[in-house]
Amino acid sequence: MSREELKKYFDILEISLDASFLEVKNAYLRLKNLYSTDSIVISPIADEFPIEKRQEILRQIDEAYMKITELFRDNQRNLDSLKNSVSSGNGSREEKSDIHSYSGPALKEIREKLGIHLFKVAIDTKIRIEILENIESESYESLPHEAYLKAHVMNYARYLLLDPKRIAEDYMKRYSVWKEKVTGEE
Repeated sequence: MSREELKKYFDILEISLDASFLEVKNAYLRLKNLYSTDSIVISPIADEFPIEKRQEILRQIDEAYMKITELFRDNQRNLDSLKNSVSSGNGSREEKSDIHSYSGPALKEIREKLGIHLFKVAIDTKIRIEILENIESESYESLPHEAYLKAHVMNYARYLLLDPKRIAEDYMKRYSVWKEKVTGEE
């Protein structure tokens, strides 16, 4: 199912169709807390807002969360199949049973195949768009210090529902090779 087909569930959780998984989860938890029986917000109007009505709303919230979560799981399955054909950063597209090394271009291709705009990643991860562009293009000379770079790469990988540790290791190996060539140090 597409996000448009699940619009009513996004509406129930009071979030936009382009919401990230983190936004979905936060909305779900906020609404569950709001409509729970011991909510401080509901207690003043408890007489006017019967428990049966609240239980129905909570059921709808749970259903919406389950349906939207299925969408993200489907996207993850699509991502897993995409991993079999994504570029490993050497400029050629090879059919592979698994990606052996993640690169900036591989991350970009995964993001694009998922239909996620870089601006959305920047907003959700709070990583400046210039840094994300430089990560994807492997413009190492324009990237921040290694400690910050590793944190940004891990955050970006987490956003794409990839293994942050593995992605960061692969990316930082490529960065180290570049740094050694340029500066002669490790």
